[in-house]
Amino acid sequence: MEDKQEIYFELFDSGDLVRLEPIEFLQYESNHDWDKNWVKTKLTIKGGNFSGQYTGEIMTVEFEKFKQEISQLYDNLKGTARFNDIEGYLDLKISGDGLGHFEVNVAACDKPGIFGNKLKFSMTFDQTEINELIRQLDSIVKEFPIEGNFKIKNE
Repeated sequence: MEDKQEIYFELFDSGDLVRLEPIEFLQYESNHDWDKNWVKTKLTIKGGNFSGQYTGEIMTVEFEKFKQEISQLYDNLKGTARFNDIEGYLDLKISGDGLGHFEVNVAACDKPGIFGNKLKFSMTFDQTEINELIRQLDSIVKEFPIEGNFKIKNE
């Protein structure tokens, strides 16, 4: 029996952590392309002494867009890559200084909307980690590809 490879995206810095683990496609009784692209995702967040896990609904297109933006950062080392899902579970803003140093501003929310709890913190990493981040995102978008007609396509 073959073990299924663990699929995740993870940023880690001095004990701080952001980890997204797509679990499964959510099945809605709908024929709309929009409804075919929701992925139940486990989020693990640790910023300083605060940590937690929660489940969110993330769209396939958001993983692909983020992968493409991080790939551009690898090529240029300067600019911004952003993961901000439509529901508001997680906002990651990665900024490069052009020299291979990156800062990540993290805003996590366990229940987006009026009553959600929020955690904000920053992390750093360098260009040597980008290939692994791209590999992780590539595994996600292969396992959970975009279905239907969207402006963004899987690369």
